[in-house]
Amino acid sequence: MKATFVARFVTNVAFSFVVLDIFTIFVADNRKTMQNDNNITLLEQQMANNEDICCSCGNITSFPQAFFDRFHVTDVGIIVCTSGSFSFTCEGVAYQVATGETAFLSHGVCFTVTRHSADCSVVIILYRVDSIRDILGNTVVGMKFMEFVNPKACRVMHTGHEDELTHYSQLLAAGNGDANVFALNERRLLLLSLTYRLCSIFRALSTDGDNEPSRKLETYMRVMQLIDSHYAEERGVRYYADRLCLSPKYLTMLVKSVSGNTVQQLVFKAITKKAVSLITTTDKSIKEIADILNFPNASAFGTFFKKQVGISPINYRQKGG
Repeated sequence: MKATFVARFVTNVAFSFVVLDIFTIFVADNRKTMQNDNNITLLEQQMANNEDICCSCGNITSFPQAFFDRFHVTDVGIIVCTSGSFSFTCEGVAYQVATGETAFLSHGVCFTVTRHSADCSVVIILYRVDSIRDILGNTVVGMKFMEFVNPKACRVMHTGHEDELTHYSQLLAAGNGDANVFALNERRLLLLSLTYRLCSIFRALSTDGDNEPSRKLETYMRVMQLIDSHYAEERGVRYYADRLCLSPKYLTMLVKSVSGNTVQQLVFKAITKKAVSLITTTDKSIKEIADILNFPNASAFGTFFKKQVGISPINYRQKGG
């Protein structure tokens, strides 16, 4: 009798644990489904509001509805496939993305998701580089990076940085609802970091092998390094061409093909960016700034600044930038 009671008790306890396990799994799956739905809803709201940054909070198991009908990529589009697979068309070409691969979508393209497996999960990041252009370094500011390094409408590849891109998505989404100035600046810096990570990825890919884009990119990077060091003293193309043992005409043509700007325009952009920083973050006089940037006098600096920015240095300072 006692043995039967103990056996029944053990059986009931075991059954209770099984039920508890099933319930726990059910609750976890339900929470996961709700979180996934919330993430997709948040992403669709960001897209509908035409926000500068639209991203999933990590993995989601389906796509925004807009992706199924020729979605237009405003600037930068990243879709990381973390499990399963999906297919899409972009500018008339069909692509398939498998687990561990990333689809990079270029500025201005349209794409349509045509199929995704039942176990598909993805990380999505869409953003505009213009939203952080004022804090980008001169090399990236002056460069049509995505268009030059990734001239195709899109590229599907395994980068080895998929986990990092997923983490960026989580961090960018985390502070999305917080409108205070610190949270906004934190998101901008995260986006800045992501942009440099993408530049690093594409640069590594573009320099893999001896080809013309690779050589052009390396020369451009060397020019920008020289400009960053000498823009205040050297403003003519000949100085930079001589340093690189190239003719001014060839260097101008090469730099323009990469950035859309001449060497002198890139130098002027670097000077202007430094001038704006000195005007807005220091109490130095306009004459002192002119001296730092090697202008003959404050008047010459004022004429240059107004031509580049549209207003005088004094008015720019008074308006707070």
